[in-house]
Amino acid sequence: MPKFLLLLISILSLGSCNDVDEDVLPVIGIYRAHVFGVAGPFDLITSTDSNDEFKIEALFDGLEYYIACAEISDINEHSINIEIDKQNISSDITISGKGFYVDGTLELTYSLKEDGTWRDFKIVGTKL
Repeated sequence: MPKFLLLLISILSLGSCNDVDEDVLPVIGIYRAHVFGVAGPFDLITSTDSNDEFKIEALFDGLEYYIACAEISDINEHSINIEIDKQNISSDITISGKGFYVDGTLELTYSLKEDGTWRDFKIVGTKL
């Protein structure tokens, strides 16, 4: 029993090393969103990851749900700027982009590379 408690305390202390930055909290939630000119409405979900990073689950291509990692790049008086670094969201799709959050509205402008071709998209969502 003491070994189990020691193991449990060790695991908890390791898990607490990745605290979430409170600046990301306003962005976290569920949004009613549209891929501009392609699809909608659908639910876009954001959840915390670590520090100023968070995950976005959305129909980035208007067809299938994917998860992308994003981070807070800047905070000013009226808005929170978001950066989506270049990453693979599936075995054959790459995403890169940026966006902002202001007063319950999230806008993401991004590019998807599929089959060697880059296409530009924009998602606009309102927090539920």
